[in-house]
Amino acid sequence: MPSFGEKLKQEREKRKITLEQISVSTKIGTRMLQALEEDKFNQLPGGIFNKGFVRAYSRAVGLDEDQTVADYLQASGDAPPVSTEIAPREDNAQENAERVARLEAHNEPPRQLPWGLFAVGLLLIALALSFWNRHHRETTREPVRQSPTAALSPVAAPPSTTLPAEVAAGAPSNSESPAPTRNSTAPSASSAAAPGEFQVAIHTREQSWISTTIDGQEHETETLDAGSKRTFRGHKKIIVKFGNAGGVDLRFNGKKIDIGGETGEVKSVTFGPQGVVASAP
Repeated sequence: MPSFGEKLKQEREKRKITLEQISVSTKIGTRMLQALEEDKFNQLPGGIFNKGFVRAYSRAVGLDEDQTVADYLQASGDAPPVSTEIAPREDNAQENAERVARLEAHNEPPRQLPWGLFAVGLLLIALALSFWNRHHRETTREPVRQSPTAALSPVAAPPSTTLPAEVAAGAPSNSESPAPTRNSTAPSASSAAAPGEFQVAIHTREQSWISTTIDGQEHETETLDAGSKRTFRGHKKIIVKFGNAGGVDLRFNGKKIDIGGETGEVKSVTFGPQGVVASAP
């Protein structure tokens, strides 16, 4: 019986469709598609991206998307376990019935949990936490407090000193008072692009895998968690491919680029020295 990947390959070859054609229509690399046909699921990004790959593959070949995804979950072992209910044993039910009968015969009331003690304990814990938080806030504020008199008192003038004769006569002084320092807001040299170079910044709001090609050099595919940032620099062309267009923000030389896209959508964007380059049909 053929495996899941072999079934996909047979359906694709039956329709005379190549992996390159599927890669162009789905924006999924041929290595990922080949790993899917060879049942090498550990080479895929994982999570919702694998199901997105299977759904896009089945759509390109013309298969039932839901059935293909269900077959993939069964083959990869990611299908949810079937819930089973264990019926109570008859001997346990009989034992419980006999115990209730003995309690009724001796007029012994069933034991109840001491909910009152639990409530008192919780109240004491809440009061202790409230007192500790208030004491901690007051202790933290104490060092930064400043007396109103000290805050409003003017700065004392420096003591008068006798100037040298040359300065009193108007001669220029050899020493100069240093200018006041200010906090610099200019970007550091490491974050600014070099002459003839442009940069593309990626910020993920949701988990997504990305694959980049910079000036003709292809880099390995990596999976980024939500809140991750990546910056790439190039001179001629930067191609960015990612698997969750709805959860990624792009910036070109610091300017945000709106590329559209939905959650789970695979998309590829090409940048040149002037900005986004229109993809060929």
